[in-house]
Amino acid sequence: MRLKYVPHEKQLMVHKALSPPYRGVVVMVIAGRRFGKTVLAVNEIIKRAIETPHARIWYLAPTKDQAYRIAWRVMLKYLPAELMRKKREDKHYIELYNDSLIEFLGTQEEIFLLGAGLHFVVFDEFPTIPYSVWFDTVKPMLADHNGDALFIGTVPDPKIHNITLEFLDMYDEIFATTGNTEEPRAFNFSSFDNPYISHEKLKKDIEELKRKGREADAHRLYFGKYTREYGLVFPLFSHRQHVVQPFEIPNTWTRVMAIDPHPQKPIYGLWCAIDPRGHHWFYREVKFEMDDGRPMTVPESAMEIIRIEGQAKEKVKARFIDPTHAKVEQKTLGIKSIHELYRRQGLFFKTANRDFNTFFHRFSDMLAEVPEPMVHIFQSCPEFIFQLKTYTWDSWASLRAREEKGRKDRPKKVNDDFIDCAKYIINANVKHVELEDIKAYRAQLERRWATGQFL
Repeated sequence: MRLKYVPHEKQLMVHKALSPPYRGVVVMVIAGRRFGKTVLAVNEIIKRAIETPHARIWYLAPTKDQAYRIAWRVMLKYLPAELMRKKREDKHYIELYNDSLIEFLGTQEEIFLLGAGLHFVVFDEFPTIPYSVWFDTVKPMLADHNGDALFIGTVPDPKIHNITLEFLDMYDEIFATTGNTEEPRAFNFSSFDNPYISHEKLKKDIEELKRKGREADAHRLYFGKYTREYGLVFPLFSHRQHVVQPFEIPNTWTRVMAIDPHPQKPIYGLWCAIDPRGHHWFYREVKFEMDDGRPMTVPESAMEIIRIEGQAKEKVKARFIDPTHAKVEQKTLGIKSIHELYRRQGLFFKTANRDFNTFFHRFSDMLAEVPEPMVHIFQSCPEFIFQLKTYTWDSWASLRAREEKGRKDRPKKVNDDFIDCAKYIINANVKHVELEDIKAYRAQLERRWATGQFL
């Protein structure tokens, strides 16, 4: 019996990564449109269903209807009719004469996915599927037969879909090890890797998108590339370009700091030095909590700030605080605001500008500055670095913004405390001032005063 499927070179790479079967292998593919992901996945399913009697195989998509629309007809095109004992289009399953069962399921009703062990599973459009479907439900079911998993997907529009960051981390981790192994298990293919489709038509479609100012969409749809449209707020941020080894900062540089207080969780603090060129060097991050995990009180955090800066013998020119929580009253401490409590400890904070759009455009420009960026972060600030790497747009908020005239895209308000501190610093637009310039200006004023030349 001869099957109709003739895989192209890149599809063969994925099949090879999945062979031999039943090693508990996870293979992930992000590709452009019309690469042939569905054809690849369906034929891998057919091969396993034929070769393994009593196999139970799932084709999973975000919804059951989507799984049916995407894969059902493709399956019937390639699976020989003489091998099928029963096919139930209404129930979305196919049973072979060797008792293998192929089911097409959606992940929206996760509870119905529980059951017996699995031999193989395909996750289609996996970046939009909840991670719990894989980790809590499907992965344990594969353990019975040491089953394998194939994740396939394009790069979805984050303004419409919620992106599952855990899957992106999973993909990046596997992709990062690809160069260190003879068996790559994470792949990134473009639409042009499929030799069976018209490349000229692809080029015209891409040029049309570019003409409409949608170049990012072209990269997303046809090259499967991570871009701003994929969901990252600051896609230009990279460890290689913006993270530096700590060094002793000159005393002449202007130092500022900002804190992000919160009534129910620890206060966060971030320090930054501004050099004569206007470059910003973020050199210290502090999460103000005790050794037992208890958040520090405002007076305790003030004492810690004074201690840290005193040990470093540094002078901070300006301090900034979130205007919202700065006014929160501490009833157990005399009904004084956080702002006033810090003032009592000798720390004077200015009310920060928390406008996100100002921060987004200014910080993005500083990250992209040529010939070198104007933002640098010490390796001793790992949490701030992590937050920048994982800071994403809120899909639901962006979708809702389309219906609200004048509203802008918004980032997700999770794990962003140090980013908020950076926002207060960047929005303040503090300039570096040389001490000698200040002395010269003061001397000039004194001379004018002495000669009666009043301002």
